[in-house]
Amino acid sequence: MDMSTNQLTNEFTTSSSGTFAPGWPDSIYVSQGFAGVINVGHDYNPSTNRWEDSTFVSGFDISGSKPKPFAFARAPGRPLNKFATDLYEGHLRVATTTTDWFNTDSTTVNQIFVFQVPAEDQGREMKLVGATGHLGKKNERITAVRFRGDRAYVVTFEQIDPFYVVDLGEPSEPKVIGALEIPGFSQYLHELELDGKKYMLGLGRQDNAIKIGLFDISDEKNPVQSAFHLEEQASSSAGTDSLAFRYLPISQLLIIPKSEWTWTEAGNFDGFVVYSVNATHISPVYEIQHADSQSMYRGCWYNAYLQPRSLVFQSKLTTLLSHSVLGTDLETGDKLFDLNLDKALNNTECHGYFYW
Repeated sequence: MDMSTNQLTNEFTTSSSGTFAPGWPDSIYVSQGFAGVINVGHDYNPSTNRWEDSTFVSGFDISGSKPKPFAFARAPGRPLNKFATDLYEGHLRVATTTTDWFNTDSTTVNQIFVFQVPAEDQGREMKLVGATGHLGKKNERITAVRFRGDRAYVVTFEQIDPFYVVDLGEPSEPKVIGALEIPGFSQYLHELELDGKKYMLGLGRQDNAIKIGLFDISDEKNPVQSAFHLEEQASSSAGTDSLAFRYLPISQLLIIPKSEWTWTEAGNFDGFVVYSVNATHISPVYEIQHADSQSMYRGCWYNAYLQPRSLVFQSKLTTLLSHSVLGTDLETGDKLFDLNLDKALNNTECHGYFYW
């Protein structure tokens, strides 16, 4: 849909278009002049006589005033999230995991598929021009993926964390050029630069801990984990919610939500942690606690809560989480304001802090 406004009348004009596609909507990928609506569903495979997981892509031309559907593609399996699709130099890349519970050798296949986006006179099908082999070991599935130019960075997991660097420079021959195996796994990857070198910052899990790992990818054939930090007995929604993740490249600070729940009055935490990131160390600088431990366990709370978000403006950090909004001095960690959204709640309608 295209939207424009008349500044004199404040009236919006819109134009829309659509197409039919199998499955149900999963995500939307948007690039310059191109939008891809990603559906997931099932496709019949006559060789196995089974309906199998499939990804369906409807391509729209959004370079003009009205969007126009012009191309489609189908790939086996399902994408992990919105970062599993990318357009680069006329080629759409899609990373998926195919699950086959009937396969006794390996229940999963992880691949990157490369499709050529057709020109106006080349029909409507995005033709498959290349695909990787299986990425990972048996039974592993993709837990994180990021595309950057002609490279893809993929994490798969079942028991250990293989981190792969995939060369997509030749669309018809994508290939793994580097790999690293470490404990735990990443759920979200974020590219950054430190002292002129390229890194990928991974956020995920290791046993019962949050794991933050820094991958040095300057030597693509030999990626290394140059630093990592564990937050034991804690969780962070930023691993699966990229909008809760914030990295500040100038100050080299990472801001993510953290939660701890002990089922007692002591040791509970819900808030944010600010970390300092450099090439060899990831260190907590300070924590921002949105509620004290006892109130989290015994307090009276509304049955809805804010999704974790952080905003930075003029060195002032605002964090939104669960039942409150806090202001913090980014440099010192001093509290600037505390807005409890449940302060006037009627105590006859109480719910737990984490509304399950």
